[in-house]
Formats: sequence, structure tokens, C-alpha cells
Amino acid sequence: MTPDSFDFLVIGAGIGGLSAAAELSRHGRVMLIEKESAPCYHSSGRSAAMFARHYGSAAIRALTDASEALLNKAARHGFYEALAPEARGILFVAPAGYDGPADANEGQVRITAAQVAELVPLLPAEKVDHGLWDAASCDMDVHAMHLGLARILRSHGGEIRTGAELTQASRGADGWHVVAGGKSLRAAAIVNAAGGWADEVATLCGAAPLGIEPRRRSAVLIDPPESAAAIRPVQAWPMVFDMDQTVYFKPEGGKLMLSPMDATPVTPHDCWAEELDIAIAVDRFERLTGLAVQRVSHSWAGLRSFLPDNEPAIGPDPVIPAFYWLAGQGGSGIKIAAAAAALLAAHATESPLPDGLGAELARFLSPARLTAKAAD
Repeated sequence: MTPDSFDFLVIGAGIGGLSAAAELSRHGRVMLIEKESAPCYHSSGRSAAMFARHYGSAAIRALTDASEALLNKAARHGFYEALAPEARGILFVAPAGYDGPADANEGQVRITAAQVAELVPLLPAEKVDHGLWDAASCDMDVHAMHLGLARILRSHGGEIRTGAELTQASRGADGWHVVAGGKSLRAAAIVNAAGGWADEVATLCGAAPLGIEPRRRSAVLIDPPESAAAIRPVQAWPMVFDMDQTVYFKPEGGKLMLSPMDATPVTPHDCWAEELDIAIAVDRFERLTGLAVQRVSHSWAGLRSFLPDNEPAIGPDPVIPAFYWLAGQGGSGIKIAAAAAALLAAHATESPLPDGLGAELARFLSPARLTAKAAD
């Protein structure tokens, strides 16, 4: 192959694209391109990053289970350690007077108001009806994943090129010819892992858009109350949601990260937290805890991209040859990245499906399901 020719061109260097590029590098020469100045610039670098085993659709939970085995394998081989060694847990809190559904879901146990207050001292028992406790969930180290995946990719001769926005793409008898960052490249196959820009990439490549909808999710950092931190160290607190999932908070570097759990549809761009969303996050936190927030020390926002049925698309485009989708992971992209990449690579290399990911799930996640619905 000439220096500008690759077996696989992966577009988008979030955790999904990095994972796919690292996995494919075992099968051929890979170029990973990113329009921004660094990998993990958008959603991947702005996430709460929890490995929530029991959260999401059946397909997401299957991908999460398969990812756990792959992440543990990566740790055993010394590539990177994505999963925190100690569980943080996720706690859903029903405020006093709550009259909604009270049954525990898979992986949860119902706990009393007093037990809630013991886990999270800033939630006084008199303000709580009960909690639903998932003790198994843990933090994820996105930075360690980023560095480890990049090492794997480069160890197999793969390359990462930043500041390389795709501007032209066409497919001929000898494969794909593209221009990215002003430079020409050739590749046998393209993987579209462009997040909120995935439909734009597809259009450039002659594929029909799947209906990607980027949605903004905002977050802020506040100082935790010293009185509560004195009872139990903040870093030991779980991630906490209100029962209706309108706000969450979790420890983050000695502070508390709050989010109003907004999901505002936007055009894909480098987004930021709006003043209204910041105010909503603070108000909902204050209503849940009864505490007054004195100062917001930092705020930000990221894009989470969804398809019309809120499930990912992983696999070959039904019309355009040698064009593969890895898109629409929503808020689950980091925790499912390992399994999604393994499934994508199985499609792209015509290899056996990964353990735990059978043919039925692969068909369910196929991009063809969305083009078929559009045709109907």
C-alpha cells in the first residue's frame, strides 16, 4: 500500500471511534481522523462517565455486559483500566410525599429514608420517602481509555490525524477516495463514527441519513456542603437521581457535578451550557436537598446523539458498499464502546460475532432497520 492508503478510515475520534479504530487495527491498516484539535473533544470528554450495568434498553444492557468482559480483558493485559476498582453506586431518591411508581427495577433494592441519608448526608431523612439503590455501578476513566486505545491503535501501525475534517468523499473501483484536512486519502472501507455529525458524513459519502438528532446535555460544578462532607467524605457518595430523572448529582474532583438532565435538540456544534439550564440544575438540586447553592464554579455542555428509535446503529449501510455506521449511542456511548467496536469490526472484517452479541442483536442494531422504516 502507498503511504496514503488504508484498509479502514474511521471518521470521528470520540471513544466510539477510538475503540473501533483500535479494534480494526488488529485486522489492517487504520487511519482515524478527527475534525477537532484533539480526540474526545465533544461528548466523550464531557460525560458523567458511569458504568451503569442495569440502565438502558435491553440492547444497551447487552452491549454493556459484553463491554464489561472486554474492558476487564483490556485491564488484565495492561492496556488500560477503564472501570474504577470500587463501586460508586447509583441512588434514585423519592422525595417526601412521592406517590409515583415505587417498585425496584433489575439490579436495584428499595431502601429507607434513613438509609438514603446515611449514603448521602446532604439528603435529610425527613425530606425523603425512600430510595432505589443500585450498588454495582462504578466510575469510568475516560482519559485512561483514550490513551490506552490510542496506544493499541498506534502499536498496530494505525494513525490518528486531528484537525482533519472530511470535505470530499467518493468511491471507485479501487475503494474510497477522500479529502480530509486538505489531504487526500484512500481507504478500502469507511467507518462513520462522527457522533452528532454522522448524517453529514453519510451525505458526503452518498449514503442516506439515518436521522441523527444531537441533544445538548448541561452540567455544573458546585462546592458540597462542608457539614455533609464531614459526616461522609464526598468522594464516597453515590451518583444520585431524583425519581423522575429531572436532576442528578455526583462527586467530581472534590466537588459536586449537577445536571438538569436536559436533552435539547440542537444542530451539531461545540455547545456550552445555557444560563437557563444552569439555573434549572441549581433549582432542582435545591428542591431535592433543601440546600442553597452559593456558587457555581464551572459549567459546560456536551452533545448526546440519538436515532429515531433511541437505539444505536452498528453495522454496514444497506445501500453503500464498504460504508459502516457506528452512531446514535445516546448517553451510553462510553460504557458500550468496547462491545460496539467489537461488533462493528466483526461486520467490517466478516468475522464471527463477539461473545454475548448474537445474530438477533446484530440484526436489531443494523442501520437497515432505520432505512426500512423510512421507506414504509
